Amino acid sequence: MLERIDACRAIGGLRISLIETARGRKLVHFHPSVQDIAHFREGDRVRMSLNNPDGAEFIEAEFLGLTEKGLSVTVPPEAEIFSQEGWSLDEGMFDLSDFYLRALAEMAATSHGRNVVLPALLDGAGDDIDYDACGEFSKSLEDTSLDVSQQDAVAMCMAAERFHLVQGPPGTGKTQTLAMLVKELVAQGQRVLLTSFTHRAIHHGLRKVSSMVDCPVFKVSDPFFHDAEGIEFKETFADTGLLDHGGPYVIGATPFALFSSRAGEARFDVAVIDETSQMRVEAAIMPMLRAQRWFFFGDRQQLPPVVQRPVADAADDSVFASLAKNGSHTMLKTTYRLNEPLTRWPSENFYHGELVAARANAGHRFQLKSAPTRLRLLGPEPSMVRLETEHEGSKVSSPEEAEETAALIEEMLEGGLSPVEIGVVVPFRAQAARVRNLLRFERFARWPDIGKLVIDTVERFQGQEREAMIVSFVVSDEDFMDRLGGFLTYPQRLNVAVTRARTKVVLIHSRRFHRWLERNAAHDENAAVALSLLDAATS
Repeated sequence: MLERIDACRAIGGLRISLIETARGRKLVHFHPSVQDIAHFREGDRVRMSLNNPDGAEFIEAEFLGLTEKGLSVTVPPEAEIFSQEGWSLDEGMFDLSDFYLRALAEMAATSHGRNVVLPALLDGAGDDIDYDACGEFSKSLEDTSLDVSQQDAVAMCMAAERFHLVQGPPGTGKTQTLAMLVKELVAQGQRVLLTSFTHRAIHHGLRKVSSMVDCPVFKVSDPFFHDAEGIEFKETFADTGLLDHGGPYVIGATPFALFSSRAGEARFDVAVIDETSQMRVEAAIMPMLRAQRWFFFGDRQQLPPVVQRPVADAADDSVFASLAKNGSHTMLKTTYRLNEPLTRWPSENFYHGELVAARANAGHRFQLKSAPTRLRLLGPEPSMVRLETEHEGSKVSSPEEAEETAALIEEMLEGGLSPVEIGVVVPFRAQAARVRNLLRFERFARWPDIGKLVIDTVERFQGQEREAMIVSFVVSDEDFMDRLGGFLTYPQRLNVAVTRARTKVVLIHSRRFHRWLERNAAHDENAAVALSLLDAATS
């Protein structure tokens, strides 16, 4: 059990505090655990068992996260629960190899796979643009709510022979652009697939699309108790009644549903594929085989796919990165999240200086209702600051940085900021648990929704935003930094961490970590990027 917990694959030692029924589903609430839940996201399918996820007695559950009633999951109404204690939640153990093998076999066996999909993946065939048509599409979009780069992205997709890539840096309105593209495709009578590796991304896109089109819009999957608002679920494609429908319509489904009994018979004119910087090529082949044209939304400068190999190679595994090597892409250039000072560092280091803050948010500054004690850190200026601490020998946990983090949180809360407007990013689950324990102290009891303040690894935050972000680097052990330097300074992780904030970023680090970066920056590109981040913050 301890090995599964240490590998972020399980949460153990759970005791049930409440079982209730709502909307045809059984809800199970556990006493909040001090363990990190970073590996699990809301909506994930997990195995609930008496510490035996491989046995016959596990229960398939949907993870809801930390709610006001505890650590919560939903289970089927017929699930039998005989014990209150000794439960564990483990990651869903789904073997996807059969899906991948079937998709590869179909690619080799079909004309569409051999002559269309494979050449696109190997050498970018099919990314040609009809620029006359592109100009016409651009003109037709001038009176929409899209900015210039968003208009360009939609127009380039509409005018592409086979496929196009859209790069969406943080806060640039990627979902709005995606939805407008789907609207234009629907207007042409197209049968549109909206897909992603995660249900969350599909739901987010479908909700936006549903408000913009007048055609059938369904999600093909089991109904979700959590994250279901605005989504009409159908368990199979046949249940939609669209088998013989010529279009237009929009179907949301994962790539794997396309190669299962849920939607194996579905065929589409266009596949709009989201989060493709986190989707491996093997998964992208599935929607590519089921549609004639494909539009890929992603950002290689954010988190890559999860792969069992060194992080330095991970970004190259995504389908977005693979196609970008031989094809062009359109970048969304205006961020509607970051203020102007916070835009500078990511723009210069990841987006060739082209990312700019929208006029509406460029001048926003962090402002508490009452003057903070540490005005240098929590005043309106500067927007990005760093707090250098003195400690040594810290590896995965630092009490000094945890205390500083808790103190900053307390001061923000006293200044009128809500817990949901504060985020804390740490590299290791042990540090997350240490900070959470501090927030259970009596002095934080004044804020009953303190449990909504997320303290987690950077993976949990991708796609989210907060008014203020605290980023704690934790480490001060020299040997440990030498061994894990590539992880600690991985540029895409740093980019995601600091671009969640609207107006304030506080970087907490040890003096030894700063010195380690200075020593390594000359020969280590990642260390140089991390050092540039600290240098961009006022100490």
